[in-house]
Amino acid sequence: MPISLGEVSNSAGSIVVRPNRSLGKEGTALLFCGICVAAIVVGLRFWLLGAWVVLPITVLELVLLGVAFLVVERKTRFCETIELKDDSVSVVQRDWKSKKEWCYPRYWVQVIFREDPAAWYPSHLYLRSHGDTLEVGTCLNDSERLQLSQYLKNMIGDTRA
Repeated sequence: MPISLGEVSNSAGSIVVRPNRSLGKEGTALLFCGICVAAIVVGLRFWLLGAWVVLPITVLELVLLGVAFLVVERKTRFCETIELKDDSVSVVQRDWKSKKEWCYPRYWVQVIFREDPAAWYPSHLYLRSHGDTLEVGTCLNDSERLQLSQYLKNMIGDTRA
């Protein structure tokens, strides 16, 4: 599940949002090694039969596939932590090379969930405070984003009541 709740109480808690990945680093490396072994075996067989040009093309394809696996693995390192404290809401977004942080006073935070009226485009979830708008839950699908918005509205709404 891409959303995990940690240390949840009536007035505070933390939410971790990650992209849905079926393979970790080790699984991806194992899959890539398996593909490499199979492709090299086939390329060597063609080389032994006299079609020597197949082996360099196979190696080039494996290099490109490795770069593609690396790019996808880096993109899936995205992690978003929303921490609700008694007086503040802080959001930390991390990816493979950077970390961005925002902190808002909890009383002034508005949770805005926008759906496309034609249902052609994905919905958006924003946290807004003092003129600053931050989109959260970008790696979630529409139903998960709606669930997160309802949870945030309930948690932030408790302090205003």
